[in-house]
Amino acid sequence: MPRQLFTADDIRRLARERSNTLVLGQGDIITPEATDVAYALGVKVIRGTESGSTSKPMPIPPSLPPLKVVRGAGVQLDPFLEGPATPGTNVRLKDVVVTQDRSPMGAGYMSLDKGEMAWTLTYDEIDIVLEGELVIARGTEQVRGGPGDTIYIPKGSSITFGTPSHTRFVYVVFPVNWNEK
Repeated sequence: MPRQLFTADDIRRLARERSNTLVLGQGDIITPEATDVAYALGVKVIRGTESGSTSKPMPIPPSLPPLKVVRGAGVQLDPFLEGPATPGTNVRLKDVVVTQDRSPMGAGYMSLDKGEMAWTLTYDEIDIVLEGELVIARGTEQVRGGPGDTIYIPKGSSITFGTPSHTRFVYVVFPVNWNEK
C-alpha cells in the first residue's frame, strides 16, 4: 500500500466528520502540526503494527511546542473597539498566547476603566483578576471578582464585562482559534 501524508487539514476534516481516531499505516507520515491539531481536537492518532493489525496501537506523542513566558509588566494593551461599550468606557487588551504558539488554549490581558462592555462568547473563558474589581453579568446573574479571584464563563454566554472604577485581568480561552471561521 502506498504511503500517505496526513496534514492538519486532514485532521480538521476528520474532526468535522466526528471521526475520533486516525489509524496510520506502517509507512504513513503525519506532520507535526497535524499531530498538534489532533491533540487539540481530541482525535486519537495510532499507528498500525507491521502486520497491518491495530490490535496493539501505539499512540503517537504530540510534538510539544516550546515553553513561553510573557512578562505581564511589559505587555502593552491595545484599544479594543469590537464590543459595544458604554460611553467613556476604555477597553484595552492584548492576546499573548495565540494560534501560532501551537496551543489549544489562548490567553491575554484585558483592562476596563469605569463602565461596561457587552459580549457573546463563542468559546469558554476563565478570567483571573489582577487589579480592581471585575463584574460579569449574564441575564439576572452577576459575579464580582477582586485581585486573585477567578471567574469562569461558559461558551454561549451573552455577558457584560464591567467595573465600577478600573480592572485588569488575565483571560484564558478555549479554543485558541475561537474567532477563525
